[in-house]
Amino acid sequence: MAPSKRSARSSAAQAEKAEKTNNSSIASKRSVEMIYHQKPHFFQHFVPKTPRRSPIINRGYWLRMYAMAETVRQFMEKEPIDKPKYVLNLGCGYDPLPFMLLSDEKKSGRRGQTVFVDIDYEKLMVRKKNAIRAAKEISAVLEEVQFGEDQDPIQIRSPRYIAVGCDLKNLKKLDDVLHSTILPSTDCSVLFLAEVSLTYMDVESANDVVTWASKLTNDAQFCILEQFFPDGPGHPFAKTMMSHFNKWRAPLFSIHKFPSLAEQEQRFRNAGWPQARARCLWDLWSDDEFLPASIRTGLDSFEAFDEWEEFALFASHYFVLVASNTPPTPEAHITTGTDKHTSGDISSQFVVTPNCPLAKHGRRRYGALVPDSSCNHLVGYHGGQGEQSRLSSSDLYTNTEAAAEPDSTPLSNNIPARHPLPNPSPTVGATDVRCEDESSSILVYGGKTQDNKILDSWLVWSYKEEAGWQPVKTIGSSPEARFGASIARIADTSGILFGGIGANGTILEDIWAWDLTRCDDGFLQIELIDVTRCIHNATPQLFPFMNRFGATVNATSYGLVLAGGIIPRQIVPVDKEILLLDPRQLLKASAEKQCDPSVVSAIGLGQSFNGPRPLLTGHVACTIGTDQVLLLGGGAVCYAFGNFWTEGTWLLQPQPSATENEWGMLS
Repeated sequence: MAPSKRSARSSAAQAEKAEKTNNSSIASKRSVEMIYHQKPHFFQHFVPKTPRRSPIINRGYWLRMYAMAETVRQFMEKEPIDKPKYVLNLGCGYDPLPFMLLSDEKKSGRRGQTVFVDIDYEKLMVRKKNAIRAAKEISAVLEEVQFGEDQDPIQIRSPRYIAVGCDLKNLKKLDDVLHSTILPSTDCSVLFLAEVSLTYMDVESANDVVTWASKLTNDAQFCILEQFFPDGPGHPFAKTMMSHFNKWRAPLFSIHKFPSLAEQEQRFRNAGWPQARARCLWDLWSDDEFLPASIRTGLDSFEAFDEWEEFALFASHYFVLVASNTPPTPEAHITTGTDKHTSGDISSQFVVTPNCPLAKHGRRRYGALVPDSSCNHLVGYHGGQGEQSRLSSSDLYTNTEAAAEPDSTPLSNNIPARHPLPNPSPTVGATDVRCEDESSSILVYGGKTQDNKILDSWLVWSYKEEAGWQPVKTIGSSPEARFGASIARIADTSGILFGGIGANGTILEDIWAWDLTRCDDGFLQIELIDVTRCIHNATPQLFPFMNRFGATVNATSYGLVLAGGIIPRQIVPVDKEILLLDPRQLLKASAEKQCDPSVVSAIGLGQSFNGPRPLLTGHVACTIGTDQVLLLGGGAVCYAFGNFWTEGTWLLQPQPSATENEWGMLS
């Protein structure tokens, strides 16, 4: 039966929207190619201009491209090598992945047999054919290229590459073309690819494709890369992402029906794929088997990169699922949903109260918070990133009208640095803590230099002395070099260090207790004890959420409040957004190598939280009095989808004594 006019119009409109998103995608991939890839370059034949995207978009698309290419490489190399293999890219757009892999194969001297089959809308594939016909570089890679007529289902045919024009909703046509002119009559292996393509189709049609693919051959795999909701549609990044696609009139469909990794896996199992495993890109980033550390760390030599929180947010909202229609092995992986009722949940004991004005208010992130030491009614939020540029100004926040006209004179913008850090300098992401054996002393560890060297040095500075920054000698074991770690004092001269990003480009998952003492010669020394295993054994359910990058740590009367930042392999879930660390148990872990499960507890955003959800990256925090924590600012560039700003003020308080949040910015 011929499609109706309404169906044809709908299909044409969908094709136009899909091509619009594809054009934006390949422009970003072209930017990645120019920076990260050796020549020959193939995206240039499909992208008329030469764009230069921001580092966060480049790094995100690099990871997307690597994930798809690595999955194909593993398929090409799997046993038996001599078995015919076909890679069918469903909704390929203008992506030149086959030409890139075939070119790499030629340069390596290997001669494989994998055949690549690109499939997309008829009109798009005609345009792709014309671009390839004009690109001698691509024809040289393919060899023996034949170009079909515009009305033909097969637009390009060569020994290793075939281009097919077909609407994926017309599965009968596609099945006929594949069986009659492409796939062999003998047994073969097939890998289906779908990189953000099926999600633009209605769910029923997309599921029809997935089910059809499972029956095409007895030895098939399916690799799909799409968006998902790791912490629900209410997460600030998820809301920004969905608003972007809706604004483009290219809404995502599958994400609402299958929002989680477990639901995506079950989707494929229900469609005839007994084996299915889904992992987010942030998880794959940390997997040395999938992405060797040498490749991961080598990226910084191509382009400077510091947008780690934003990269983790993006990579946590995209997944790669690889399915197989062969019977599962006994140890086959099945993703389960996250247990929201883990032990250590004390959310009912706390409340987080927002005070968010309707207008744009206090849009600032990665600044510095300066509390007024003379009172608990005034704090300053200085510097950081504003809407258009870096800021040299300060915002003042107060919780009382009495502080509306502070007695002190506002800080000058031209205050010189009295004691700059010693070489190598400057450091980025160093952390500090005050030690009570010296009045107002500051202890910092680690950091990152402009030439990407990760530091493992300890330095101390005291108001008492005019010597400036002094090195601290390390006794015994020493932590791995890192930047952006969490550090806090838990007794007069002792504390804890954990998290941060190491030289391998991943968040470190170790916890160290430290003790600072003065030697007979007057110099300071620090002794460190690794308490990772002790704390992990005491609270295995909460341990994965403790080590963070870019979090804030504040001492209160009820413990250390750890808020925001990013964690390894996944998004920070809303019920783990804020953790509470027990200083007594941390001291016990250091002294006795054991501690109770109460060493870490989960506050989240409080059990009764009902305000707009903040994005606690790039934020600042300080203790007010002894039992309140004020959080200000933050947000992120949400990949290519737009900015999200955490506006207003957020006040964490114990539930019994909670008061109204009256903190606001002075105009």
